[in-house]
Amino acid sequence: MWYGVFLWAAVSSLVFHLPAALLSLATLRQHKMGAAIAGVYKAAGKRMISLEALVFGVGQSFCVLLISFLRVLATL
Repeated sequence: MWYGVFLWAAVSSLVFHLPAALLSLATLRQHKMGAAIAGVYKAAGKRMISLEALVFGVGQSFCVLLISFLRVLATL
C-alpha cells in the first residue's frame, strides 16, 4: 500500500513540477530583475561562477525558510 501511495505522489509531483520548471527556465531571460542583475554583472565586467550562483540560491532558499518559520508575514 505504501509503495502505491509513494508512487502516485512521486508521479503527480513530477507531472506538475517538471513543466513548471521548464517554463520558468524558458522565461528566465525575459525577467526584469534577472536582466538587471545580469546588466550589473556585465557592466562590472564580472562573470558569475557556478559556486557564486549556488551560494545565492542557497541563501535565497534559507531566507524563504527563515521567513516562513518565523511567520513574519503573518504579523504584517
